[in-house]
Amino acid sequence: MHWFLSLLLAIAILVVQHFLSTREKAFWGALLPVVYAGFMVYLNYSGQSADMDEFWFISILGTVILLSEWASGREAIKKRRKNELEKMKTLDMN
Repeated sequence: MHWFLSLLLAIAILVVQHFLSTREKAFWGALLPVVYAGFMVYLNYSGQSADMDEFWFISILGTVILLSEWASGREAIKKRRKNELEKMKTLDMN
């Protein structure tokens, strides 16, 4: 049951990250990766991480996933803006 709750939490975090990444301001999408990195640094220095190899693997993997979601959200914003601009240009030509 513990793995199921962990999976639900991970999915919820990714959904929130996707939502924040597709906002107009890039700051909101960068928030979760920074908070995650800070949390992992806290865990490391507080001594709550048991295996250092596993800790670094999870830290890097989580950061990469959150940053890639942020980058894809920024690309979606660019694409949406480009489509809106093309629509406005076609309406101006008519």
